[in-house]
Amino acid sequence: MLDLTNIYANKTYDVKLFDGTEIHLKRPTQAIQENIILLQQYQNQQDKAAEVMKAMMDVFVRILNRNADNRLFTLEEVEEDYDISIAMLVIQDYFAFWSKEVADNVNFQ
Repeated sequence: MLDLTNIYANKTYDVKLFDGTEIHLKRPTQAIQENIILLQQYQNQQDKAAEVMKAMMDVFVRILNRNADNRLFTLEEVEEDYDISIAMLVIQDYFAFWSKEVADNVNFQ
């Protein structure tokens, strides 16, 4: 039997926020992954820069709210404390972390 409860049960991506709080982020949902793919399509379109930035911050908040610590972040709170460069850094590293976890645990050979 494949026990899905054990594959990622204790795995988290950990982030220390500017205020020193450490949060533990669970793996991304399919919806979050799809949003990132959609955003990548618009990254180099200058006429959509404001839309992309807003959508990127929204994804950042959704990722932060995937925390195992039951802390709830609002878009307003995050936009007040973090800029788009921090959001992009966290999003990129978060997905790199989880992509490696999948690669390490799934082998189709």
